[in-house]
Amino acid sequence: MRHRAVLAGWRGWLGLALAVQAGCGWLGRRGRDDRPPPSPQQVERIQQISERAQAALDRGDYERARLDLEQLVEEEPGSAEALQRLGRVLQIQGRWPEAEACYRAALARDRDYVEALIGLGEVEAQRGDAASARKRFESAIAIDPHRPKAHFALGRVLEALGRTDEALAAYFRALEFDPNHAEVSLRIAAIQLARNQPDQALSRLDQVVELSPKTAEARKLRGQAHLKLGHFTESIADLRTAAQQLPNRADIYYHLAVALEANHKSDEARRAAEWALRLAPGDTAAQGLAQRLRR
Repeated sequence: MRHRAVLAGWRGWLGLALAVQAGCGWLGRRGRDDRPPPSPQQVERIQQISERAQAALDRGDYERARLDLEQLVEEEPGSAEALQRLGRVLQIQGRWPEAEACYRAALARDRDYVEALIGLGEVEAQRGDAASARKRFESAIAIDPHRPKAHFALGRVLEALGRTDEALAAYFRALEFDPNHAEVSLRIAAIQLARNQPDQALSRLDQVVELSPKTAEARKLRGQAHLKLGHFTESIADLRTAAQQLPNRADIYYHLAVALEANHKSDEARRAAEWALRLAPGDTAAQGLAQRLRR
């Protein structure tokens, strides 16, 4: 039960739906390495396609990027990089089986390709194979120990397995190479808050909000940290901001109701608790809070 719950959390972090059907079947056809070396004209065309795909990625047009990268794989069937880039786009689109096929094809061409190892590990973690995912991330780190993304990915799977001490070590290792990595700091703060260390969590969450002010999860966690420390006005401000960005999260409205009640705003607290209960009718904590505030 524990593994099912934490791996569901991994799926939430990635925030993408599982594709129903496997794809990338064209890899078998296009993966031939028996073509002659590209001509100067082909090299120029490959460069243009690659740049076009990157421009599409930069503007968030993932479907255009996918089409361009499929063309790039057609032009460069032996390129592990082209396959890895296509796998990443497919992963972003939630086309997990196709992404896995691309990552495996990339690794068949270059078994030490760190980005493909990380991508394949993320796919394996998403489908619940935490043990294999962990091995992928550890292999990536062994090849390139200075890659913060690999340490972060390892930390995520360790956290999902409930091994928070090891997860923290991986996260802090990631920060050694990228001190301004907001997602890493957010995960550290979440663990600190769960361990009832609100002072430490708050300090780190202030940094996260400064680096990424629109991150709703950071606002939500910082609101909880303020609440634990008795900073009710600050807690309410952060939780309201988080609720605006994540209006379907019952837990945010629950904590907002608790903060409002502590700040002697009973009517607002009751409305927040009722909304939390509407979003999560079976939540016993929300039920109890709403019943108390109705009196």
